[in-house]
Amino acid sequence: MTTFSSINEETLAAAISRCQNRLVYIAPSVTLRITVAIEELLQRSNEPSITLVIDTDPEVCRLGYGTVEGLKHLQQIVETHCLPLRYQEGLRVGVLISDEEVIAYAPTPLLIEAGTTSNGQSQSNAIILGSNPLKEILSACAEDTLLTQAEIGNRAITPNMLNSTLSSLKEQPPKAYDISRIERVYSSKLQYVEFEVIGYKLSSRRAKIPNDLLVGNNEMLEKRMQNSFSLLEGKDTLVVEINDCDPQTNEPKLIKGEPKKIDYSEIHIEKDRKKIYEDFLTVIPKHGQLITRARRKAFDARIAWFESRLKAFEKGVRERLEKEIDKSIEELSIILLEGVRKHPPARYLKFSYSPNITDEQFIAEIERDLQQAFDVDKFFKPQVNVVFKDLTYETIRDPEFRKLLNQKFRGLNQSSDDLFHEHDSAPEYGSQNQHNK
Repeated sequence: MTTFSSINEETLAAAISRCQNRLVYIAPSVTLRITVAIEELLQRSNEPSITLVIDTDPEVCRLGYGTVEGLKHLQQIVETHCLPLRYQEGLRVGVLISDEEVIAYAPTPLLIEAGTTSNGQSQSNAIILGSNPLKEILSACAEDTLLTQAEIGNRAITPNMLNSTLSSLKEQPPKAYDISRIERVYSSKLQYVEFEVIGYKLSSRRAKIPNDLLVGNNEMLEKRMQNSFSLLEGKDTLVVEINDCDPQTNEPKLIKGEPKKIDYSEIHIEKDRKKIYEDFLTVIPKHGQLITRARRKAFDARIAWFESRLKAFEKGVRERLEKEIDKSIEELSIILLEGVRKHPPARYLKFSYSPNITDEQFIAEIERDLQQAFDVDKFFKPQVNVVFKDLTYETIRDPEFRKLLNQKFRGLNQSSDDLFHEHDSAPEYGSQNQHNK
């Protein structure tokens, strides 16, 4: 391994696995792969001495210096093995000592690493120190030898290279650091939500009837048909029975050991939809609906409960609707027969071997048309659509938007961990994180 090297969680885990007597891990946080390697050391009969130092500020994981899974696993290891765990606020460098092997490295946050490119080359972010670190570093950078013999920095930067970099930054300048920080904080606490329920309203649905069948005079037909046919004539909505479930757990409510049944209809769907808006979503005029991430888990549970109700409603309605449709097709085909017999559609005649078509044949063709027109999947597909989106840079910079947030999210902007604590500038790290100590 060279003095200047590329270090990631795999190479760190491999170095940890090689440890026999002493392990020192100092870094902003941990990943699951790192904690698994540490746990394997603790399962040996002769476990090494282990020193762990990390930063417990939640912003560390938000930036990608570690992962939530790794932190949870580390917590289990510490509790199971009574392992001391030390804290250093603002830690942003990494040191790994595995017996005589010493690695000093710059942890690369996933937030940044995901957007970097290296043209297929490894990115040096670590120094591997041996018995004579000063000599090794000077040799690696060719301080006293030819540039071409250098391990790192063996190319001279030309004026064209600098001009190219500056030109790119002019075309796409970096965001102001205070605004970038605002964006991160907003995104970590608020999200846009697009929430809608579609395809469940049958009371207003009308099946399209082929125009060449709309002949004849019939009072009932005129009432129900104007280039379409009302499926639920005389009914405001269909009501079906479904299981009543707990909104938080989606577990069925029981009465004497049996699932509790309730009536459910379009009206109840609309009430449930409005209640979800009322309980979880905040409308910001001209922008959309927002939800706090702290309410996401409860919101997701309510959506799952609502979807289960909608599916039960769909199943019950389809069973009822099939009977209604069969009855409507039977009635309507008889009503349409007289007009079709006098003025048969040309498409009914093209497959006939005789100019004399029987009433049974006409009815069969009419029913075939009506079955297609009354296909339930064309007009009844209850569905809940939920889409989450993060706040954009431009929106966050809008003073009016931030003023509206102050008004709408009253409970958040009064706490020490509010939305606006670190927005107007980028103060020193320690001054804005005292609450994390």
